[in-house]
This record gives sequence, C-alpha cells and structure tokens, in this order.
Amino acid sequence: MMSSRKNIIAGVVFAMMLCFSCTRDHLYYKTIERGNVELIIDWSKTAFVAGSKGYDSNNFLNGVTIFVFDAATHRFVEELPPNPEWQSPRIALAPGTYDLIVINDSRAELPNIKFGLGMTCQDFCAYIDKEGEITTYPDYLTASTVRNVCIPSVLDDYHYDRPDDYYHDYVVAQINTVQMPVTKRVNINVYVRGMNYCKGMQSSTLTGMAKSVNLFTQEPGKEEAVYAFNLVNREFKSSDYTEALLSHTFNSFGFNEENLKSGSKYVLTINFVLVDNSVYTVTADVTPQFEKWLEEHTINCDLDLDIDLELEVTLPPTTPDTPDDVGGMDPTVLPWNDVTQDIIL
Repeated sequence: MMSSRKNIIAGVVFAMMLCFSCTRDHLYYKTIERGNVELIIDWSKTAFVAGSKGYDSNNFLNGVTIFVFDAATHRFVEELPPNPEWQSPRIALAPGTYDLIVINDSRAELPNIKFGLGMTCQDFCAYIDKEGEITTYPDYLTASTVRNVCIPSVLDDYHYDRPDDYYHDYVVAQINTVQMPVTKRVNINVYVRGMNYCKGMQSSTLTGMAKSVNLFTQEPGKEEAVYAFNLVNREFKSSDYTEALLSHTFNSFGFNEENLKSGSKYVLTINFVLVDNSVYTVTADVTPQFEKWLEEHTINCDLDLDIDLELEVTLPPTTPDTPDDVGGMDPTVLPWNDVTQDIIL
C-alpha cells in the first residue's frame, strides 16, 4: 500500500515537472517590443504638391528632419536624420513624452538657414546670417509642431519558436499633422519707363524683413534684416523697347506684424545703371503695401500669402557715353535675363 502511494506521488511529481518543462520551453525565446509613433503628414498646404502655387518640379522632397524636445523640460534632445518616408515617418525614441518640430529636407539641403539647437522648444527658430547689414534670402522651409508625443516603455515578449529579430517595432499611435510654409514668397514687380536709358542693374535691397522665424509658433521674429536681390528679369512692354517690367521672386521669413504696427518702415532700394555709366538710385517706402497685405490677410486667411510689391519708375533722359568721353568709372552691371514674349503694340 505504501509502495503504491509512493508510486502515485512520484507520477504526479513527474507530470508536474513535465508541465513545468514545457512551460519553460515555451518561454525560452525572448524579444523586446518597442512602440513607435507614426506621423501622417499632410503636405497640401505647401508648394511641394503639384498644382500648388509656387510648385517647382525640380524641388524634390527628399525626406523630413525631426527635432525632438523633452515635453517636461522643453530642452532639445536630439535631431532625427532625414526620413525618406516623408508622408508617414515612424519615430523610435527612448520611452518618454516629447514635443516634435518637423521640417522638410535636411539641414544640409537648406544651406542658407541656421537652426537654434541650443534653444527651448518654444523659442526654437530658423534664421539667416547677416553679411554686414545685408543678407541673402533663405531656402523654402515648411514646418509643423506635434506636442506631447508619448513613447511607451519597452515590453518583453516570449515565443515558442525562435523569432527572426530580437527587437520588434510596432506602431503604437498615428498622429496627423499639417506641414505649413514658414517662409513667404516676395514678388517684386517694377514697371520702368525710359528703359532705353538703362544699361543694366546693380543689386537691390528690401529693408524691414524678419531675420528669423519661430518654428514652434511659426511667427516671424522681431529682429530685422536687409534682403538683397537681383532685379534682372526684363520683359519689354512696348515695341520701341522704352517700357519694361523688371521682376524678381525670392523667399523670406516675412515680416513681424508688431514691428509694422509700431512704425517699422519697409524700404525698397533699386539701383539702375544708366547708359552714361551713372547710377540712378530709386528709394521707395513700400510700407503701405505691407499694411494692405496685413489687412487682407487678417480678413481672410485663405488669401494667397505671397507678398506682392509693385512700383513704377521713370528714368531720366540720358546720353550714352562715347569713346571720346574721359573720366568716370564704369560700374559693374548684372546681366539681363530677358523674358521672351509678344511685344505689345
């Protein structure tokens, strides 16, 4: 009887050991599960979409760069390299809560723009370096802000069969965001009478424009810069070539509304080189055109956000230099870029 009872107990113990052995077998292969966040980016508000105004088929989207900030301290954490999945990039970070600022392309592909990596998220800005008092204009830049992105803790998972990878990434959340341009296009059109007296152009400038833009609020900064550009696109408007439209378009960080309301002046300076080699400078206060733009923008946010500046200039009659003329300097002129069109008779 005692021997039979011992055999029963031994059998139970053996069965339990068998069960435990199977359980341990089942838990042998361990993997780490990491939760990623996927951004679903709407690019329809930018010039990267065919059909949008300003669309340039040569300006490709090569990916997005994401600047990561700690949501609690607002300090910069890291810069995620360009992600070629520019419509739905996935973000893998250490567990925590973050604020993200997303821009188009990499910093290397935006050579005229600097980024304040030492700033907090709320003050994070893009800016352009000054060359004395004059600066070149920035590249086309878009941005969006995504707040309180939560990356969950990693999880341990166990498999009976050996998995292919030790780390498994899965999408824990999808977040929609809209990419918006933080640079504004400035279209300058100068209608010139007496074009036959003009030999060429020197560099032109526009004052009062913003040097930077806050990427968190998407508002232009208060510090001003002088934008330099070349007004060399020429389109004749008369059969005798005495009237022409000079035009140029460039990107800017726009202008600060508070500066405009507090009395900042926006001055357009154009330097014509006349046929006698003298430089004829036209200085125009275009502040009223900025005020009109702001009024229209305030009334209807769906209006086109380009800044259009127009000016009419009549050049003074000038006699061309002759080989016998003595003295005076021959100022450097920029080459013309003539626009082919049917001349208006």
